[in-house]
Amino acid sequence: MKHRRGLNLKETICGGGEKAVAMDAAFSVIMSFIAVFNKNAIVDHLFFNRYDVPRYAFLFLLYMALFFIATRIIAMCFLHEAKKDVVSNERKSPHFMAALAMFAAWIPYLLGFLPGVANYDTVNQVNDFFDGVSPVPFGFVKGQETVNVFLNAHHPIVPTFIFSFFVAAGALLGSETLGFLLYILCQMLLGAFLISEILCFLHENAADSRSRLIIKSVRVFFMFMPFVPMYMICMLKNTMHSLLFILYIFVLYRYYLGKDDKPAKSWIVFFIIVLLLCTTLNTGVFVTLFTGIASLFIRKKDSRILLISVLCAVIWFIVFPKLLYPALNVFPGGKQELYGTLFHQTARLIRDNEEEFTKEDKQIIDAVLDYEKIKENFSFDATDPVKDTFRLHSTDEDMRKYLGLWLRMGIKHPIVYLRATFSICGNFFAPGAGIQIFGDIPQSEGMFGKIHAITPRVFGDKAFSLYYNVTITPFIRLIFQTVIYAFWIPVYLLYVLVIRKKMLGTYESRPEMIILVPLFVSALFLIVSPMNYSRYALCLIFASPIAIALLCTENKKS
Repeated sequence: MKHRRGLNLKETICGGGEKAVAMDAAFSVIMSFIAVFNKNAIVDHLFFNRYDVPRYAFLFLLYMALFFIATRIIAMCFLHEAKKDVVSNERKSPHFMAALAMFAAWIPYLLGFLPGVANYDTVNQVNDFFDGVSPVPFGFVKGQETVNVFLNAHHPIVPTFIFSFFVAAGALLGSETLGFLLYILCQMLLGAFLISEILCFLHENAADSRSRLIIKSVRVFFMFMPFVPMYMICMLKNTMHSLLFILYIFVLYRYYLGKDDKPAKSWIVFFIIVLLLCTTLNTGVFVTLFTGIASLFIRKKDSRILLISVLCAVIWFIVFPKLLYPALNVFPGGKQELYGTLFHQTARLIRDNEEEFTKEDKQIIDAVLDYEKIKENFSFDATDPVKDTFRLHSTDEDMRKYLGLWLRMGIKHPIVYLRATFSICGNFFAPGAGIQIFGDIPQSEGMFGKIHAITPRVFGDKAFSLYYNVTITPFIRLIFQTVIYAFWIPVYLLYVLVIRKKMLGTYESRPEMIILVPLFVSALFLIVSPMNYSRYALCLIFASPIAIALLCTENKKS
């Protein structure tokens, strides 16, 4: 028995040949470097002294060993093929009951926070809709210049209309809180049926018991991981977008697997899905564009995927701002959202090396940002305090001069720019930060102020506190780490299922691997995230477990 265990351990660590071991070791070194780099950026802002070097060297070696062990275990799991079922007598999963069970598993969270939860972005969206044509700060921050419009597209207007529709329906029924609750129930039902339907499809088509075990594990994850239902009971644009995101990758998966002749069985339905993905979150258009481009380089080439992505991009970048916004009296989202990371890098350089700026440089910055305020308001943890000082009436010439200055200073001080960026986004790429949730309905004025908690606040507060105590509990905290879902799962899927197999000569073309493209595009956008908050990675938190179920299971041959 001991001899057999020794052989198994030796096979796990050294099996698969020297090339495989060397590749896994190299991969572990890269992953360890990324983790330590981001850890240092978060804690020490890429500063090192003689006391830090031994600490980070030890951390690097520890991560490298852990990554290597994890990589070898995962690789060995896929090296040995699971025994295929000769005849499958399993009955088809009762789809409706499976979805209802998932919905029921989320109900206790709703009851604890009845009628649900929200964040301040949602408050601003709904209030902006109901206050009609009136002055609002262009970035929804007090003290900013105001714009006298019907809506401010600082937040995408499609979720704004949907949220406001439900609140208005509740008002007609005599209670805005009821309208809020109706939205949450609809979101929970749609989410439960979507996720459950994907898993039922995979379970019915699974060719072996290992695949079915993976699918059942993913189902348990969505039913019982606390942050999933907490976001499902949240009126939030990121939750809406994340459900569309997993629908998008599932539609692509079925199409490239050969299950459907057309994505979503209809090019029109696929167009609607892509358009909604683009219009519910600003990053959606880039996700679909890069996925469309990737579709030209796989075995099942289909330019129509790219054509639909480009068409939706034209609608988002041209039709919305040039036609729809003027017609509805909507103020387009400001440039500060696009350039937020750049502004933050400039502010960090002013903080660290203000003597590097000439009087003319300061004037160039002051034409775009309030120079004195960014010195006072600078924060290591978010770009908002800097970009909120954006001068609304700065000209294109002002921006051109600023971008030239930003580039020149970046060439001279690249490390400062890295400090500014990775001190914010580092928690998406290194262990340390647990997945944050929202735990109440923010108090506000306006229409949203009429929405009130039904369950006594004390229950929600205790549940909220319990959640955070769990996320810091030793060992248990590991499965609550944002980095697992935002970065590690997509990277491991790419390495183990694609890169490693290609290098070893065992890769068989799998067009459905295209679903990794949306995941990596979303992960790259986390680098320019305005702050370290889990909702910015929510589409990955939802999609990464789904991707495991899609790509790590064997399907029955059609």
